[in-house]
Amino acid sequence: MLSNRIRRLAPPPRPVPLTMVCSAMLGITGSFGAIFLIVGLIFTIIFTRGYRPIDNLRLASSAKTARGIITGVSETNAIENDVVVYAYRFTFTARDERDYSGVSYSTGKRWSVEVPVIVEYVPEDPSVARIQGARISVFSPWVLFVLIFPAVGAGTFLTAAVGGLRQTALLRYGEIADARILSSRQTGMSINDVPVLEYSYEIRTGTGEVIEGKSKSLPDLRIGDESPEPALFLPSRPGVSILVDAISLKYPLDVDDATGEWIAKGGKRTAALYLLTWAAAIGLTAYFFLQAFGG
Repeated sequence: MLSNRIRRLAPPPRPVPLTMVCSAMLGITGSFGAIFLIVGLIFTIIFTRGYRPIDNLRLASSAKTARGIITGVSETNAIENDVVVYAYRFTFTARDERDYSGVSYSTGKRWSVEVPVIVEYVPEDPSVARIQGARISVFSPWVLFVLIFPAVGAGTFLTAAVGGLRQTALLRYGEIADARILSSRQTGMSINDVPVLEYSYEIRTGTGEVIEGKSKSLPDLRIGDESPEPALFLPSRPGVSILVDAISLKYPLDVDDATGEWIAKGGKRTAALYLLTWAAAIGLTAYFFLQAFGG
């Protein structure tokens, strides 16, 4: 006996509204991942500004040295371990007999104007240079620890997206079946102090085959309010299934009586959040790499 809400579901493949796709792709944890990713990227850009990993590698692998002189000293707005980072402008003459200038950084003041220094530079590109004992980037490499935060956010966001692809496939190609819930348990994960539950169930396909499945969801009164519960499974892979009410939507799934297609009752804000997250993540990531590797 099928749920009245989805009894008239059209045969697959059926269209899935964009708002449903975006909501499914965010899943249970995707919103958390999206926020962590965007905020993490913003802080990464702030704290790694001026960091030049490629130039650091070039200096470490093939640097030559020359005598130089400090031409200017100034405080920066950066602070490392509660100590102000200083910038030192300098000039030097490379082996091609041409004069070059550059800027190096150190935590705390170490040199004064007109003090002679040893300069390390890349012979093929003397514009890449630093004072020996100083660094070419504003911050030392420890600052890269901030990459942990966008990495965790990206992992959570993309994991939710993969699960969303599975849900979207079920919405588009799945067949409906009756499900009998066998048990539920806490997964050990929680969202805003609300535990995520895993429901174990069995479904009976149109051919009479009985297959077990599992679905994760936040506690929801809609799960268990019908007997049997509606579920979707892929005919080509019956082991891939989901309880209809465990699909990551903020409203109950319903079907248009006339067309048999899914009805999108809302989710515009969720879709906007999802699409903006992708746009922001791509834009901020591109900016970070251009800043870090673009010289």
